[in-house]
Amino acid sequence: MWQSLKVESVDVTFGHRLWWVDAFIGDNERGNPAVVVLLEHPLADDELQRIAFELGVSETAFVRRVGDQWSLRWFTPTVEVELCGHATLATLHVLLNELNAPGGEFYFATRAGVLSGRRLGKGLLGVDLPRAYLEPLNPSVLNDTLGVVHEIYQAGPSSVLAIVEDYDTLCGLSVDPMSLFLVPSSIVIAACHGGPDVDVSIRVFAPRLGLAEDPVTGSAMCAVAPWWVEKVGSPTVTVRQASTRGGVMYARLFEKNVEVAGLARTFFSGEIRQ
Repeated sequence: MWQSLKVESVDVTFGHRLWWVDAFIGDNERGNPAVVVLLEHPLADDELQRIAFELGVSETAFVRRVGDQWSLRWFTPTVEVELCGHATLATLHVLLNELNAPGGEFYFATRAGVLSGRRLGKGLLGVDLPRAYLEPLNPSVLNDTLGVVHEIYQAGPSSVLAIVEDYDTLCGLSVDPMSLFLVPSSIVIAACHGGPDVDVSIRVFAPRLGLAEDPVTGSAMCAVAPWWVEKVGSPTVTVRQASTRGGVMYARLFEKNVEVAGLARTFFSGEIRQ
């Protein structure tokens, strides 16, 4: 399989190299940093967590070639997570633009199952993430941490999607991480219709994962895309994340997955010395 794809040409003999990649950038958006670490050989979980803590970005992706796929794991500075969109996009960017790995479709073995990614037009990269199925919740579950919400949904086992009044309300949210920590969900997505040049705007809070507010969250599209289809009927949606860094994402809903697309750039590269 690898011989037919000529993947043996990808050089993985130099040690644990790394790339700092800003994912989901835009004209005025700096995106979300992820550090992609190319592993020469497996490392123990505590060593991976120590490296992620040392790097200090919202997500560190550890990628290693295994058979005809790439093993991919994601760590915040404090915990390993089940799914991360922006670090998957950053990993795809590294394989395509830094390692020049051949092949039109890339497959990643992860805790969330096998994910795939590819190059799209106009510089965009796309990754397939598992779609979430929405179940209405009582707004009281948020304990007023987001103020008045118009709709609230459980979005998969670990996310909550809450719809606020408008873009100004979204940007004006002042969230206490400790209060939000009491909400029984790892990720809380606040969203609204509209925003500058987009269909939907969001902010994402994840204090249980060690992130008071995430700069740009690709995995949030797993919930936002199904919600948008339900409300508007369109399978495609353009989303702005209204964080300090800012980000732009494009999503397209399919039966079992959401293709999440965006732009990425390498900020710097180096090598881990242990």
